[in-house]
Amino acid sequence: MLKSLVKVQIMQVFRSFFYNEKNGKARSTAQSVAFICLAIAFCVLFVGGVFVFLSLSMCKALISANLGWLYFAMMGLIAMLLGLFGSVFNTYASLYLAKDNDLLLTLPIPPRKIIASRLINVYIMGAIFTLLALLPAVVVYIIFVPSLASFLGGLSIMITVTSIVLVLSCLLGWVVAVISMKLKSKSFVKVLIALIFMGLY
Repeated sequence: MLKSLVKVQIMQVFRSFFYNEKNGKARSTAQSVAFICLAIAFCVLFVGGVFVFLSLSMCKALISANLGWLYFAMMGLIAMLLGLFGSVFNTYASLYLAKDNDLLLTLPIPPRKIIASRLINVYIMGAIFTLLALLPAVVVYIIFVPSLASFLGGLSIMITVTSIVLVLSCLLGWVVAVISMKLKSKSFVKVLIALIFMGLY
């Protein structure tokens, strides 16, 4: 049951890859594949490339100065901000102001499974954005300092940062939901918060 709920949540997030939002019709398989390939190419080649370049430019110098902790602190903070920016609106829409709550609660599904599926969805979205910045940083560090300790340390950092992003996304999503419910123009709130995140980033 939980697996099916998570699948539905993820399909809703990536709905635009499979359905045309303007006319509500399903896209052809070729169109869906093309959209997915373009999104992956953009994320991996452009966004990932930027963070690979950034990691390469900082890592060697900071390791030479025995400041490996500073390297991970900076890259972790950047990854955290990117993860928050990428997942806070998903949290707002799927966790706090979900449109299908009434429907799901009428079905014989335990509420804890509904909440768990939504939290897993939020974690996955946050992790995707977070790892766009953090994974290149860890890989570059392992290249410069090849050891089992580097691998395990990088893995623990990724788990820790993605978990922090989940908690902060839930908190910020709640703030966005509260503000949005009190104001008439909800789209204005979304745009304003997006601009604040972009400015901070």
